[in-house]
Amino acid sequence: MSFCNKYCRSQFAGFYGRCALFGLIVIAVSLPNRCRAADRWTSLDGSRTVEADFIGLWGNQVVLELAGQRRVSVSVDDLIAESRIQARRMGEDQQRRRSETMQQIHAAATEAAAPAPTPLPKPPTAPAYQPAIGVDGLLARLEWMDQQNRNGHGLIAAFDSLPPSQQSDLERMLRMSLEKINLRALQQALAAMHSIGELTVTHQRWVLSHPRVQALDDVAKENFRGMLLAVAGLLREGLNPELLKLEDLATVPLRSWLVDFDQRAAPRIAEIYQHLESMGVSQPAYEVQAEKDGQAAVVIRSGQSQQTVNYVSVDGLWVPQDLAGEKWTEAMKNWETGLDQLAQSAWISDTILQGLAMKIDTDLQPARSAQSAREFHVAMDGLIIQISPLIAQMGSVNLRSGRGGQSGGDYYGEMDDYEEEMRMQMEMEMEMGSGR
Repeated sequence: MSFCNKYCRSQFAGFYGRCALFGLIVIAVSLPNRCRAADRWTSLDGSRTVEADFIGLWGNQVVLELAGQRRVSVSVDDLIAESRIQARRMGEDQQRRRSETMQQIHAAATEAAAPAPTPLPKPPTAPAYQPAIGVDGLLARLEWMDQQNRNGHGLIAAFDSLPPSQQSDLERMLRMSLEKINLRALQQALAAMHSIGELTVTHQRWVLSHPRVQALDDVAKENFRGMLLAVAGLLREGLNPELLKLEDLATVPLRSWLVDFDQRAAPRIAEIYQHLESMGVSQPAYEVQAEKDGQAAVVIRSGQSQQTVNYVSVDGLWVPQDLAGEKWTEAMKNWETGLDQLAQSAWISDTILQGLAMKIDTDLQPARSAQSAREFHVAMDGLIIQISPLIAQMGSVNLRSGRGGQSGGDYYGEMDDYEEEMRMQMEMEMEMGSGR
């Protein structure tokens, strides 16, 4: 479908939408008067009384509808006091209803143009973490781990899957590593990543209405929307600078710290797994072979790929052979030796962390300052181009056939120079990508 046809379609849709809106206003202000019996109106000298519906009060004139839908205009001064009071009261009620209706319409229009819904949508509460109590056997343990991952609790489950000695080693090495890093610089970098999630979630309508996103077909658009908001929500809530206390890792037990993080992150992680499953990403399947004397081989299949992992039992818990015994001891020793060689220097350069935070803040500032969807699209176009390969993987982009229901052109109605230039650029990119 041509962009001209889509524009005409959007204009007709807008016309009928305005007509429907006007009809709702009329119904809202007139229906209350139609749902009751007609009122009695008496002339000033008392010589005549009629039953008529109140239509409206304009200035000093009251408009009434008599039987047969005949309307008359009468001066309030020509009515008795009781009818005058009745007219002014009905006029005030009608004006109040009209004002309330217009306020509701204005609020709805403002909400529709807002960068994000109010209140912001929240993911469903993640299923509670289930400790592996009574989960015996390697296969049952692996399936338990997968289920906890899908429920958003992978970090806690992974920690609980380690023998106590390895848990202690891991906690000790993390604390040593923290001594080799500028926590303030790291927190600035994480706060900058949090700001990406904050901007995306609080401007989600504007992000998703970008012409490059609107050019996706319906399935791809929904896949992109779901994954984008889930990942952005994880950045926004999991990396919240006011709640992510890295310094507590030096004093708080590691598992307690993970539980605190899990409470914020689990709903979003579970949401990400749900979207991956809906997109057809297959879950791993396990086949345990030769489980005997604390050793086993496991064939792990995922889609068309498979691998074999050897497991051993350590303190009653199954761990990969590459993370057990001497290999684990050697890994910890190499980790510690590497930290010792750093002396007092950080294992992540302060310059790198601060530069990352500054770049993110600089790149996002124009989008933060945007006052409309159009300004936001212009500000974010460079970033959208960078993630275009990811967007393209969500499904086919077909501007020529107009697939995907709505498109970038429909969002604005008639395209201006910016949208026309973007449309041509996207078509050129697709033609170059297809080798034509």
